Amino acid sequence: MDDKKKILKNIFIILLIIMLLPLISCSILKISEKTGSTAPATSATIAESTSEANSATSLTAEEKQTLSEKPDEAAFKEYFTELGLGKLPENGKLPLDLKKGDNVFVSNGRDQIVIYGNLLKDTKLSNAIYDVNAKKNIREKTEFPMVIKKGGFAGSEPVNIPAGKYEYKIWIGDKLVGVFPFEVKP
Repeated sequence: MDDKKKILKNIFIILLIIMLLPLISCSILKISEKTGSTAPATSATIAESTSEANSATSLTAEEKQTLSEKPDEAAFKEYFTELGLGKLPENGKLPLDLKKGDNVFVSNGRDQIVIYGNLLKDTKLSNAIYDVNAKKNIREKTEFPMVIKKGGFAGSEPVNIPAGKYEYKIWIGDKLVGVFPFEVKP
């Protein structure tokens, strides 16, 4: 009977790990604007952003024309002073190792894709990943599980998608506020 209990216990632990793995792959860190101290939060990485980078309004005219959708610039200006896409290399730590504007990744799960910005007010964000060649989302629009607080933030996740050209899209409610082209290499 003890063997059955041990087996059931091990199965329960394995199932629990499988269920919690997506939450473990991302972590949140909010940087205090006043003191520079950090306070842990919950499931996407949050860190302060201060240098210039890609934003919904800083794309060149040529880049805007090649996007699958045009971001709502008025909504962007209402909520953000900065919004961009970057890269966190293998074993990198936010915010120190964030490479703002770097949009070429290796499809091995070691590179982390980072969406970062500076919010003017608390809000909930949603994101999706659009395959430029297939002309469809490979990850449907999904709302972040928590409200992102006013101030600097950065959310990271491993790059586990096939080689190709994509767009990382960000919404507030039904308003598209950012479209960031990126490439994944094998």
